[in-house]
Amino acid sequence: MRSVSTITNCRIFLFFIVGLLLNNIVSAQENSPYSRYGLGDILPGQNIVNRAMGGTSVSYHDPVTVNFTNPASYARLKYTTFDVGVDYTNRTLKASNPVRSLNSGYLIPSYIQVGLPLSQKNNWGMNFGLKPMSRINYNLQQTTRLPGIDSVNTTFEGQGGAYQAYVGTGIGTKHLTVGFNAGYLFGSKNYVTERTFINDSVPYAKGKWADSTFFGGTFLHGGIQYSTKISKTYSLKLGAFAQFKNSLNASRNIVRETYEFSSSFGETQKDSVYISDDNKGKIVIPATYGFGFSIEKDLTWSLHLEYNLSQWSEYRYYDQPDEVKDNWQFRVGGAVIPNFKSANYWAQTQYRAGFYIGPDYISVNDNLPVFAFTFGASFPVRKYGYSVYSGQYTSINTAFEIGSRGNKSNSLRDTFYRISVGLSLSDVWFIKRTYQ
Repeated sequence: MRSVSTITNCRIFLFFIVGLLLNNIVSAQENSPYSRYGLGDILPGQNIVNRAMGGTSVSYHDPVTVNFTNPASYARLKYTTFDVGVDYTNRTLKASNPVRSLNSGYLIPSYIQVGLPLSQKNNWGMNFGLKPMSRINYNLQQTTRLPGIDSVNTTFEGQGGAYQAYVGTGIGTKHLTVGFNAGYLFGSKNYVTERTFINDSVPYAKGKWADSTFFGGTFLHGGIQYSTKISKTYSLKLGAFAQFKNSLNASRNIVRETYEFSSSFGETQKDSVYISDDNKGKIVIPATYGFGFSIEKDLTWSLHLEYNLSQWSEYRYYDQPDEVKDNWQFRVGGAVIPNFKSANYWAQTQYRAGFYIGPDYISVNDNLPVFAFTFGASFPVRKYGYSVYSGQYTSINTAFEIGSRGNKSNSLRDTFYRISVGLSLSDVWFIKRTYQ
């Protein structure tokens, strides 16, 4: 039976996180202007455990963590693991001309997945799940004066994003494993521009330019990992993955119209200048590659390094490029457990930290350097002695990320922090009965 102090510590921690999230949700709404380009703001693609270590995940594997970045890691699963997480992201946008700032935030599900060890003897496992890939959400207003005409107020709005539903498997030997994820990528891009003339004497009609696109298609990711002992207590792990280029089917609706607005009836179309529905086309998602290595001391500490490259210059939307470019990221992270077998709860907790650096894939407004520090921990719900004999390894995983996109040379700088909280439930399932 767990001690009262352990249960209390977990409850206090959860109440603190939930309270912090709710407080920020009440005071902020999502608004990210850079999400206008490409597929929008690319969301973290790693498990919460890996995010706390700078996002390092290419060479990472352990018996109870489902690492979907590299599907070769599924072969190392020893327990059936249900893993779910949520993210809260807060952004502060700072513009230089004119000087102003805007704060926004949002809470979204991070992922839901189930990892299964199909055969521990043959190092074979699988995973299936659902997670968001990108997010589009912005609302901006601009007031200008056209030459010889009245002032004009223009509103730019966008919503949408992409999601991945997937299933994967990994298999291998004692040292070498390979794996793949296959699934369906789907989503939408919805952009609206509205223009209103500011005039007290002439009732000008309002103008709207709307573009809505829905897309979907299959994808394939592959990975490989190699691990070996370099001494009695030290291990070396190597890993690489490839997210292959794929082409998605898309359907696009275009509207160009003038309209009137009233508080009683809302928007009423006045004149449809141009309408075109169900335009078929393709959206090309580029390839991403990564490789890295880890050095670990058994149940004590680990160090991870990796490099990722994405070929966003190959992105196409209906055969047209966008304001995006190839980008890379360098990641470093590590973890430490003070004393895994200690009777002290905090000595059993695994603490993590790291950072990542690299340019953003958005190329508008010159280069957008991205840099962030990360840290977090996994809080065991059951102490070491109970989990060993019961086969249950349940933990509350956390990751905190503080960083920026852009710097003082950019006209729009985006500073952010992200709080990720997940619950990982691992247990031995499908045990054959010894006694009837």
